[in-house]
Amino acid sequence: MLFSDIILVTLMGSGCVAASPLGTNDGPPDFFDFFKPSKVGLYNTGTGSIALAPAGVVSKFPSDGGQDTTTLLTFTYPPEVAGKKCFFAFYLDSTASVSGSGKIDLFSSLGPAPDFASGWPPGNQRDKHIGRLSACLEDFARWDATYDSYLTEETDCKAPGTVEAYELVGVYDDDFVSWDPSMAGLEIHYIYLMVES
Repeated sequence: MLFSDIILVTLMGSGCVAASPLGTNDGPPDFFDFFKPSKVGLYNTGTGSIALAPAGVVSKFPSDGGQDTTTLLTFTYPPEVAGKKCFFAFYLDSTASVSGSGKIDLFSSLGPAPDFASGWPPGNQRDKHIGRLSACLEDFARWDATYDSYLTEETDCKAPGTVEAYELVGVYDDDFVSWDPSMAGLEIHYIYLMVES
């Protein structure tokens, strides 16, 4: 078994247990690194409005009258990923907030969101349901379910410069998760050194 496989089993199968973000000196040996979204926007499901945001927010309450908030993310693959394996990780630091179920659905989007839209179009451009996550403070989220192997498992990284878009959505009627994207949130991790155990 590869060392990377051991780490992935731990992250994907153990739930919310003590762990450190990969790619830091506090975590496992530096066989991984990661890149963050190049753009973060908030989408209002009631109005179709989109705005760039300093924070990621997934918010869904019965009292909001259908004005749920989802987070739209754009990722641009950097040069360092060439020839490597990539996978998703969702980490929340101590400054993040989680209430309600803490369940988040991850979808791909047909294209990156604009910096601003007062309403429809373009909408969120939601496409494939990738998986469901349980958010955990100061820990990596657990995959409750995955519906696509793309980036939920080790996947060949896309070519540098490739742009992909995703959406994070609340699952149940009482969900709130917020985070500072510069510190936490959905990231794409990549393996830069494979070591046999």
